[in-house]
Amino acid sequence: MKIKQPTLINFSTYQILGMFDNKIIQSMTGIYHTKREHCPICGKLGSYNGSSNKGKHDLSRSTGSYLRLGQQRCTSCNEPIPVNNEWFLKMKEKIRDFIKSIVISLSSSLSEEEIKVHLEEVYQIKIPKSTIHKIKSIADKEISSLEFEYKVKEGWYGYDEQHIKIKGKKAYRIVIFDLELNDVIYENIHFKLSKKILKKILTKVFPDKKPLGFVVDMLPMYSKAFKAAFGRRFKLQFCVFHLNKLILKEYRESITIGKVAKWSLVHYYNLYTLLAIFYNRNDELNHLKKLMKHFNNFKENLTPEKVQMYVQKYSVKTKKFETQKRNVIHIIEIKLMKAFRQRLKQKKQWRKRYKKTLLVRPVELAKYIFDKIFFQKMLYPKKIQDRLVKIKDNFDYFIASDGLVMTNNKLEGHFGATLKKFRKKLSKSVYSLSAILKRKHLRRLGKAVVKSFSLADLAQVFLLVSFLS
Repeated sequence: MKIKQPTLINFSTYQILGMFDNKIIQSMTGIYHTKREHCPICGKLGSYNGSSNKGKHDLSRSTGSYLRLGQQRCTSCNEPIPVNNEWFLKMKEKIRDFIKSIVISLSSSLSEEEIKVHLEEVYQIKIPKSTIHKIKSIADKEISSLEFEYKVKEGWYGYDEQHIKIKGKKAYRIVIFDLELNDVIYENIHFKLSKKILKKILTKVFPDKKPLGFVVDMLPMYSKAFKAAFGRRFKLQFCVFHLNKLILKEYRESITIGKVAKWSLVHYYNLYTLLAIFYNRNDELNHLKKLMKHFNNFKENLTPEKVQMYVQKYSVKTKKFETQKRNVIHIIEIKLMKAFRQRLKQKKQWRKRYKKTLLVRPVELAKYIFDKIFFQKMLYPKKIQDRLVKIKDNFDYFIASDGLVMTNNKLEGHFGATLKKFRKKLSKSVYSLSAILKRKHLRRLGKAVVKSFSLADLAQVFLLVSFLS
């Protein structure tokens, strides 16, 4: 049998592929052999006898190359001799792992068709879509059964569910979040959710130790389910962030005419008095008072000459003086509101930069401020009056943690970081979605999601297929 020999040109290739020690030899026809083995029957040294298969691998379609496994036969007994070619199997496995790592890494953001196109355009690797689907399905089912260990302690936890669609079917992504450690302790996909199912989940996650309390949204089902699981005296804190979102939404709806919300400085002030019940928003309220005072002084001192100056400055096209005056006043108010919003943005950026949060009001002060607002509730739109009544009926739920934890913002951040809003309608299977979420969890824990390849490993893969072709 004629064999290929290392030369000055291919010396480095032989060394990287581990073929330089002559334990693996390659025939001129591309068959990979090990050293000759003795026949297990008669003991005579066997001879090379071609290849046992064509050794098709995952890159064969891209390179037109094959890994051919050499076989041996005894010339005396005419029986095949078993050959253990570990190098051959290792190389095929490396090629397979390389493709698998790319497919799994891209599966959370690209469809199978997009992965196929990406592999062909970037790596010039041609593999059928069915192969990608098979790799992905096996990997998804393996990781979907993975369970994470967690420790339950007497602390505050967050609960929420994300409404999603899987192949057109409504589903719930249920998460229980440790607000102190900033970590998920339960995350699963359910196609049904009720008080009974929620109670079952809670008793499963907390079989022995009862948590100190939970932060939840304001759905009536929650209080019933949590108290059924942990007892009537269990602390349940309603999320103030969700309350403030509802207040903003209802206030905007109350002042909307057609499709336009008719905001004014007075509306801004009234809105922030509501947002300041549980948080210290004195800075915003004081600034709005100054703007309102400045605006009232402007209106009082607005002479016809000043009106004409502003008409020219802002290109007001109406001709009647009264209409011009109203338009000028409206323009100035809009500019003052814009200045307030810019200041809000700057304050928010400052808090984010220096990792500051809004100060939570003491419970007694929050009660006092709310009672004061409730006494003057007729100043607010009808929807807000109804909301104030609901807050009064459930006020204890908003102060259950004594200001320790007021929102589920950390949990909401987890939702946003792991499954964006625009991807909540999915064509993926429940296995695929579960696998995506668990891989993201592993990444947060700093654990490997796919097999990593060193430069030496990549060199072996690409040199091997180029050496064959």
